[in-house]
Amino acid sequence: MSMMALFFGHRIIRKRSRYGDQRVVTTIPKEKARNFAASLTALLSGNYSESKIDMIETVNRKLKGWSAFYQFVDFKAKIFSHIDRVVFWKLARWLGRKYRSRLKPLMRHWFKMPAPGQSKTWVLYGKTNQGHLCGAVLYRLVGRGSRQFRWRLPEGNPYLRKEPRNTWTSRYPEVAMAFANV
Repeated sequence: MSMMALFFGHRIIRKRSRYGDQRVVTTIPKEKARNFAASLTALLSGNYSESKIDMIETVNRKLKGWSAFYQFVDFKAKIFSHIDRVVFWKLARWLGRKYRSRLKPLMRHWFKMPAPGQSKTWVLYGKTNQGHLCGAVLYRLVGRGSRQFRWRLPEGNPYLRKEPRNTWTSRYPEVAMAFANV
C-alpha cells in the first residue's frame, strides 16, 4: 500500500526498496511537468519578432528555475528528458518558422554535436533586441544529477537562540538602559 501526498508542488510517496524496507521519496507530479511543458510550448509558439538570443535566454531562465526547484527530488531523469526533447524540437520549429527555413540547414548551422557524456544542444549567435552581439546556448536538463538534501543543525539557526540580546544602542547610556529594561 502506497500513500501519496502533494506538498509545495512535490509528490511525496512511500516506496518499497529492493531490500524490502519502506522509504519516503519525492517526485515531480505529472500534471506539473505537463503544465510546464505546455507553458514552454506556448512561449515558443509565435512571437517571431523576438530575437533568437532573447528567446533562448527567456527559455533558459525558465528551465534553470524549474530545475532548481526540483533539484532534490528522486526519479526525475525521465521527466527531465521529456521536457528537454519538447524544448529542443519546439525551438527547432520556432527557428525554422522565424527564418523560413527547413530544419536541416538550421541544424547544420547552429546545432552542436555533444561531447561524450553530454547532450546535444543549440548554440546561437546574433544580436539581442537591444543590438548587442552575443551568443547563447540552450540549457539542457538532462545530466543534472539529483542533489542530496542536507539537514541543518538547529544550533546554527539564529531564530532558536536562547541568550538575551540587547539591540538598543544610543550615544547616551541612560537612553539605552531605559529601552533595554522595557
